[in-house]
Amino acid sequence: MPGPVTLPGQPATFAALQAMQSVILSECLVGGVSPFAALSSADIARFGVANAVFIGQPKDFKDAYLPQCSLWIPPESESAALLGFAGRAVAEFEARVRVMVDLRADWYAAEQQILAIRDALWPVLLRHERLGGTVTSVVAGEARAGRGLCYETVAGAQYRCFEALWWVRQQWNITGGHVA
Repeated sequence: MPGPVTLPGQPATFAALQAMQSVILSECLVGGVSPFAALSSADIARFGVANAVFIGQPKDFKDAYLPQCSLWIPPESESAALLGFAGRAVAEFEARVRVMVDLRADWYAAEQQILAIRDALWPVLLRHERLGGTVTSVVAGEARAGRGLCYETVAGAQYRCFEALWWVRQQWNITGGHVA
C-alpha cells in the first residue's frame, strides 16, 4: 500500500497552466496535426512553444495566429484558505480555455474548424483533468463547460470561439505550520 503523499511547500499555478498548455499542444490534434497556428521564430523563443497555445491573453492579438488557444485565469475565479488542521492550505482556480478561429474569409470553413477543434479538445480536457500528476500541488481537477460555442469581438472583428473551463485545486504545506 502506498504511503502518504508528500505535498509541496507552495502552490504551482504557472506550472499547472504550463501542464495544461503541454497537454493541449501534444494531444489536441485534428487530422493528426495541431490545429493551432505556427508561431514565428521570435515568438517561439518568447513563448516557448511552436504553436499558438498561449498562457494568458496575448496583449497584441495577431490574426496570423489563428486558430489559437489561450489559457487564462479571469478575475474572481480563484480562492485560497487554510484547511481544518495546522499547516495545510488549499487554493482553487478556474482557467478559461478559449479557442478562436477566423470566420471573416469563410464563415462555413470556420464553423467546421471550430467544431473539429472542440471535438478534439474535449477528450483531452476530460482525460487529463488532474494534469496527469505532473504538478505535485494539484490534488483535484475538472473540465467543465464554459460558454461553449460563442463569438468574440476583438478590435471590431468578430471571431468564432469555443470556451471551456478547467478547474484545479492545489494543496500544499505551510512551512512552520499555522496553529489556530
